[in-house]
Amino acid sequence: WAVELFFRHIKTTMGMEMLRCKTPKMVRKELRMFIIAHNLIRSLMQEAASLYLCDLTRLSFKGTVDTLRQFSYAIYAAKDAPRTRARIFDEMLLVIASEKVPLRENRSEPRALKKRPKPFQ
Repeated sequence: WAVELFFRHIKTTMGMEMLRCKTPKMVRKELRMFIIAHNLIRSLMQEAASLYLCDLTRLSFKGTVDTLRQFSYAIYAAKDAPRTRARIFDEMLLVIASEKVPLRENRSEPRALKKRPKPFQ
């Protein structure tokens, strides 16, 4: 189930629903880049969880992506000031650790069977 959720995050949250490349070689490169980006975001989540002692499974992937996008401008602007950059990075990790997914006890998530639209009648 966790692997399927990872693929869902890569496809929907990171925007890989439609591949833009045309050749097989470039499609493989594009897939690798999405997987690398996913792993980097997961490593940010891991770092925030270990630094602020929170449960990694409760951290929001989408929240982490949004936080990274917001803080990326400030981190880039502080590229020549290492102390400021480190302070901004620590603040970003605090925001990531504070955006937790709520506990949903006794929740049932049955698998939905969807009928795919056919191109013909």
